[in-house]
Amino acid sequence: MNVFSKLLILSGLLTSCEVHESDLTVLDKAKILDQIDADPLQAKQLCSQIPEIGQREFCTQYALQAMPRQEVKAVRALCETLEGNAKGECWFQVAEKSLKIEDCENAIPFVEECYGHITLRVLIQSDVDTWKEIERIANEHRLDLASSKYGTVVYQYWFRRTSNLNLEDCKAMKHPKICHDALGMLYLQRLKQWDLEPNVDCDSIPEKLAHGEQKIFKTPFMDVYTRKCGEEK
Repeated sequence: MNVFSKLLILSGLLTSCEVHESDLTVLDKAKILDQIDADPLQAKQLCSQIPEIGQREFCTQYALQAMPRQEVKAVRALCETLEGNAKGECWFQVAEKSLKIEDCENAIPFVEECYGHITLRVLIQSDVDTWKEIERIANEHRLDLASSKYGTVVYQYWFRRTSNLNLEDCKAMKHPKICHDALGMLYLQRLKQWDLEPNVDCDSIPEKLAHGEQKIFKTPFMDVYTRKCGEEK
């Protein structure tokens, strides 16, 4: 981001936020952002020079984006300078980097969302292939698999490589209803990807879209197929 762009952003903040008397000009503040680009680890000290709360928070958020991913300790220090939701969002970003539960606990009011997010990140990174391992990781990261909001994400992860989705498979799982909902959403995601393809071959439907006459899959499939291909297959 060049100096002119930073000036525009800071000028907008000046008109949209409460303005307090300050010895710093808009140009001075733009230069602070330049200094952060050059040395993100000095962000806490640099942003603290800005007296206006809203603009100081913007400076901190800007610094978070400039901070090297491995500098978790420095990001934690930045979070402590924020308040309210901005502070919670900052700790959420820390947890994304560290994948530590302790950081999620500071991400108020986004704690549960943070648990869900880092659980999925850990699952993807570890590429686990047994349900026992999935349960272990979920428990370690305080994610409740019985939660309709977050459990569905884990079940989607478990079935992500299954070509033909079958609702009967959910009967063997510990949370059949959540599993059922997860498969419905996973199928819709696959269907949307196919729907967005500009030139599909209507004579060769992807195996992952096989609906097996299961109504929860067949109904949305036929809606999309009829619209794209013009007739029932």
